[in-house]
Amino acid sequence: MRITSFLLCLFFISAGQVLAQGPRVPYTDTGACPFECCTYRQWVTNKDTVIYKEMRDGSPVAFRVKKREKVTGVTGVVITKKAGQVRALKSFTTSSGVQIRANDIFYLLTYRGEGFYLIWHKGKEFEDEAFDQDNMKVLNAPVAVWWVKIKNRRGQVGWTRLPENFDNKDSCG
Repeated sequence: MRITSFLLCLFFISAGQVLAQGPRVPYTDTGACPFECCTYRQWVTNKDTVIYKEMRDGSPVAFRVKKREKVTGVTGVVITKKAGQVRALKSFTTSSGVQIRANDIFYLLTYRGEGFYLIWHKGKEFEDEAFDQDNMKVLNAPVAVWWVKIKNRRGQVGWTRLPENFDNKDSCG
């Protein structure tokens, strides 16, 4: 009985520490396309690019794409290595209905576009605007990398973390 009580106490103490410290990082957001109108579809390479077999630095090369080559942007994963931090300057309710109190710290995980982020606050995730200068102050921006799964015309599939080397990702323009 004592051991069970002790283990439960340790669990609740460590859970409280996680909530106080913020979200676990790295945070992986599978399927994310991190800007307004971002879309996975046929993309055009604007620069010769190496595509890797796995979604990690140092992975073996799967294939290479040349400038102007058409490929398919299949999906993506945004990995947040360091969550951004925002301090509430006064109490407010987000458009998602989340109550934020003055001096609360909340965390920015993945950018969604037009000032909206996937946000973590007290163990809950929600999507909302993160730059209302009247209600909040950004303490630091998130540090993230966007890996994109690419498929070429020969059916080969691999990963790159250089999505800027591709055009036609924006369905709005």
